[in-house]
Amino acid sequence: MKQLDRRNFLITSGLLASGSLVAGLSGCSDRSSSKPMNTDILPNGNKVIDAHLHVRADTIDRCLRVMDENHIHYGMNIGIGGDGFEEFQRAYQPHRHRLGMMFAFEWERWETDPNYVKTAPDMLEEAVEKGAHGVKIWKDLGLTVKDPEGNLATIDDERLFPIWERAKNLGCIVAFHTVDPVAFFEPWNPENERWEELELHPDWSFADRSIYPTRDEVLEQRNNVIRAFPTLNFQCVHGANYSENLAAIDAWMEEMPNMYVDTSARLGEFGRHPAQEGHDFFEKHQDRLMFGTDRVFGTEGDVQGAGPTKMFSSEEDQTFYDIHWRYFQTNETQFDHPTPIQGNWKIDGIGLSEATLKKLYWDNAYSLYKLERFGV
Repeated sequence: MKQLDRRNFLITSGLLASGSLVAGLSGCSDRSSSKPMNTDILPNGNKVIDAHLHVRADTIDRCLRVMDENHIHYGMNIGIGGDGFEEFQRAYQPHRHRLGMMFAFEWERWETDPNYVKTAPDMLEEAVEKGAHGVKIWKDLGLTVKDPEGNLATIDDERLFPIWERAKNLGCIVAFHTVDPVAFFEPWNPENERWEELELHPDWSFADRSIYPTRDEVLEQRNNVIRAFPTLNFQCVHGANYSENLAAIDAWMEEMPNMYVDTSARLGEFGRHPAQEGHDFFEKHQDRLMFGTDRVFGTEGDVQGAGPTKMFSSEEDQTFYDIHWRYFQTNETQFDHPTPIQGNWKIDGIGLSEATLKKLYWDNAYSLYKLERFGV
């Protein structure tokens, strides 16, 4: 299968930053050295909301089949822009009790159209009227998006505040994918633990300080917006994009009670921490953490959070989801995480309480997305 053009494929279908790679990448799927899977594990409550997946209009049926086979009762299609939004909005109508959607701006238009951000609040409101639960802000804002003067735009640029104000008035959600893993901001060389990814996708490296700001700068821009709108709820995806540092996320969530965090495509990083540390973090913040996978259902193939783009078998899909249940629900040790391309290490289960699992898998997303409106 040919390598997908990252931006053109993903932005219009809600799949930007999915981590898509070419099929057959060496080492991506090798779980042979792991302890045998406990296939008897089922998610607590036997129904789950995936707060972070990506699906196109033409892959809805496949998405629902995989969801049905793996106890995912509802999924949020998080961040669809351009024609892809309109196509999905029409196609998903019979399935609104199973799938939701978030809108995404096409920020590159701002550089050539000074009025783009002025009309953005109205675009968001129109999307919400069509069923969007909110807006997904992709990582390009803060890293590559330029304003009409050619300057790098910051997330906390005051010219964007009317967008957040409109979101607050609409009572919708702002989801932030801000920056990328720590390793993507470190020197791009064989000593980098994500070298295999970066070697195939050099555009994923943000290590050049003459071009890109630091991770901390951009994360602080995001946090400035969250602080400025305390009554607006924010979904900070991919473990608030700092799953390498639970202490940092803990401090943010303590400071900002309107910050929700999903676990999508970061189980490897979460599971890398000592099990007790991970357990205590999830138990402490049990009311604002949400299960997510970053599972991609694309026309040319699927992605299991990160790694190869391919058509997965039912058994491969089951393994992917079962690892999640195994991490959250058991105290098993040293098993493979679900996204091997992200790092060559094992993880330990954190054995969460039933009450916390219920919130993580269902209650928190159900409440945040106000799913009672759709008979979910």
